[in-house]
Amino acid sequence: MKRFFSLFFVLITLQVYSQNLSLTLYSTGAGKNLTMNYSIQKKSMEFGIGLGCNINPLKQPDNQSNIYYKRLYATKPLHFLNFNLFYNQYVFDKFNQFKPFVFYDFQLKYSTTRSSVGVTLDTLIIGETPEDLWFSTKENIEYFGPFLWVENSLGIGMRMDVTDHFFISQKLGIGIHLIIGDEPRLFKDYTAWEFHDFYAFALGYRF
Repeated sequence: MKRFFSLFFVLITLQVYSQNLSLTLYSTGAGKNLTMNYSIQKKSMEFGIGLGCNINPLKQPDNQSNIYYKRLYATKPLHFLNFNLFYNQYVFDKFNQFKPFVFYDFQLKYSTTRSSVGVTLDTLIIGETPEDLWFSTKENIEYFGPFLWVENSLGIGMRMDVTDHFFISQKLGIGIHLIIGDEPRLFKDYTAWEFHDFYAFALGYRF
C-alpha cells in the first residue's frame, strides 16, 4: 500500500510539469553522439537526462596530430555509451513559437581514441640514379586508452514549436572536457583537459 501511494504521489507531481522526449545529435570535444533525452519543464526551467550512442568517425575531422579532440573511437560495446544531463533556462518567454534559452550540458563516456600520429616515408629504389627513386607514404594509426571523458558545456539555444506537440531545438556553445585514464605510452595516471566547441540539434515531442 505504501508503494502504491508513493507511485501515486510521483504521478501527481509529474502532472504539474511539462514532459519532453527528444532525439538529439551532439557534436562535442570527444566527437559525435546520438542521444535520447527525457526532460521535465516547469515554467522557464527544464532539466533532462539521457542515454545515447557514440558515433565512430569514418575519417579524422582534421589533419592535426590530436590525441583527444574529436578522436573518440569506440572499440568495445561499453565505449559506445553516452550519459547526458542538461539544464535549460528559458528567457524572453513572451515569444510564442520561438523560445530562446541558456543551457548547461554534462556528458560522461568511457572510450578509446583513434588518431593519426604521423606519416612513414618509404623509399623504393628501381635504378642507380636519383631519378630512379620512388617514394611512398604510410599513415600511422594509433589507439590510446580507454579514457573517462567528462564534458561540461555552456551556451545559448533556441527551441521552435512546430505543432502543439512536436518541436525542434538547437544549441551552440563552448566547454571543457577532462580526460582521465592510465596510458603508459602517454602518461601514467593521467588527467588532461581541453577547450572544445559544442553543437546540438534535437527533434522532440512534448507530452
